[in-house]
Amino acid sequence: MNILTDAENHIVDELRLAFYELVPAELRTFCSLTSRIAQEVLNKFAIRNELMPCQLWYSNQTQNYVVGFLANQEPSTEWNGHVVCRAGNVIIDAATQNLEVKLGVVVPWVVVARRFMVTSQLIARAKLPDNAMLEWFYPPASAVVQPPEEPQSIIEQYADLLGERISKKIA
Repeated sequence: MNILTDAENHIVDELRLAFYELVPAELRTFCSLTSRIAQEVLNKFAIRNELMPCQLWYSNQTQNYVVGFLANQEPSTEWNGHVVCRAGNVIIDAATQNLEVKLGVVVPWVVVARRFMVTSQLIARAKLPDNAMLEWFYPPASAVVQPPEEPQSIIEQYADLLGERISKKIA
């Protein structure tokens, strides 16, 4: 497993900062699409990455919520999963807004979290204000983990815009 260099971490951070300046807010709950956009941006900078299906957990002193791969979820046309972009020792989640839009939990729009570098069910953790926590876990073994395909034209459109913005920032 590779650890990102300082230069690669800088690119990932610029991606985090610019993401929703250029990607429409309406896409903020579409994890498959936003992860594929992040993936394409990283590809432009030759940073090895992959999509990583997972469950997103939110907890604080009084609440616990889970997004993705819920066995008892009502039938829906939406994919019953969650996916992030993994690059080296970090994950990039540009769809944490599922928690806010669907459950009313205030969270950052894009989170870059360090991955645990040991074998565990827990992939990554991010501390939030007021003792709240975001955690990403591997999906249950019985889950169908293939994220849906997304329109390549939309992925390329926003990846190009983000790539141009990041290139200017790191130049």
